Amino acid sequence: MRIRSIRVRLILMFMLVVTIALGAYAVFASQITRDRFQHYLDNGQTNDQGLISQIQAIYHQHQDAQRLQALIEQSATQNKVRTLVINPNQLIVADSASKLVGQTLTIPLFLTLESTNAGKPPLPEAPFPPGRAVRIMSTDGRIVASGPPAPLTNTNFIDSVNRALELAVLVAGFVAFILAIMLSGTILKPVRALTRAARQLEQGNLTQRVQIRRLDEIGDLAHAFDTMADSLERSEHLRRQLLSNIAHELRTPLTNIRGYLEAFQDQVITPDPAVIASIYEEAMLLSRMVTDLQDLALAEAGQLRLQRVHIALEDVITKAINALSLQAENKKISFSANIAPNLPLVEADAQRVGQIMRNLLNNAIKYTPEQGEVRVSARALQKEIQVSVRDNGMGIAAEHLPYIFKHFYRADTSRTRETGGSGLGLAIVEQLVCAHGGRITVESYVGQGTCFIFTLPIASSSKAI
Repeated sequence: MRIRSIRVRLILMFMLVVTIALGAYAVFASQITRDRFQHYLDNGQTNDQGLISQIQAIYHQHQDAQRLQALIEQSATQNKVRTLVINPNQLIVADSASKLVGQTLTIPLFLTLESTNAGKPPLPEAPFPPGRAVRIMSTDGRIVASGPPAPLTNTNFIDSVNRALELAVLVAGFVAFILAIMLSGTILKPVRALTRAARQLEQGNLTQRVQIRRLDEIGDLAHAFDTMADSLERSEHLRRQLLSNIAHELRTPLTNIRGYLEAFQDQVITPDPAVIASIYEEAMLLSRMVTDLQDLALAEAGQLRLQRVHIALEDVITKAINALSLQAENKKISFSANIAPNLPLVEADAQRVGQIMRNLLNNAIKYTPEQGEVRVSARALQKEIQVSVRDNGMGIAAEHLPYIFKHFYRADTSRTRETGGSGLGLAIVEQLVCAHGGRITVESYVGQGTCFIFTLPIASSSKAI
């Protein structure tokens, strides 16, 4: 595994956190255990000294054998250790088991007691569990045999606790390692899928998608990837379509010009004024298309130069309507203008704004039937002027509206270059409006007509006309 991979880093970070947590727990638990055990030993020593003081008081001052016997039995029950009391002559004066009172404590008897309470059979009727030592105290204040574990046993107990904690840390660390591998695999599985899909995109497979449905950051990343892939696929499709459309749009006038020239060369036709005018029209069409493509490329690259001056939109709108009035009259389409009085000036390129208006009006004329109407309106908003061009033509279906400003896009695919234009007009309009800092939108309903609305910022410190 590579040390720089996310999986390795996730495992290492997870293990580091678990190790630190378990290490802190082990240190804390070990210290607590040591303190509590020492407290237990100190309490045991204190209790022993108190018991010895009571034994001496009862034996020397009160000389009450029954009371002494009751005290020893109570202490043995509480500590679960068989307890004997002897006098300086080694005579047993009290026995918590009530069996050896009056006998002399000899070495064989002591060994018998130790073996009995260690679980051996000499005295199977012993009331205490096996494995416990015998506690023997003297009336002169000495502890002859101590019941609690010896200091070496205490150390061994603490060491055993530490070893148990170390084992717990190792086991927990191993489990954490396995869980880290499993969890990292779950996290990184979609990441690997995204990596594979990205490599497929790099190799040109723009149809590649990742089927990840999660409601976390990985899911958001997968959704963003699929959205990016969709955008790239659409862009590639539009690019190919653009090249195909350019080739098609250029091929038609070039073919016509070539046909006329070959006919001249073969003397099939003579170059009369009508033929020359037709060739000139085709050449002008090519020129306009090349100019439109150049303007569009410059505008999309943000390099279109605008000659900004303070202009009155009313004059620009009027000139555009007059320029296309003859074309509208030929289709018996009426123009009407509703321009609010005293419109503020806008800082814009008059030629480009005129181009916007002509393209929109020309588009409205093409898609409005005879006896139709095209209405132009303009009004001032807070910081901009809004211009709308509305027709009562065939309208545009809702599924076509998102693409209406794309290059060479025609909502009505049945229209030819002669009837539907080159498909660049609206794309140029959008770029020119955006270059001026404005916005353009379209509203359309099939069978009712279409309305294009664009805005231009009001010039700073402008005066109303």
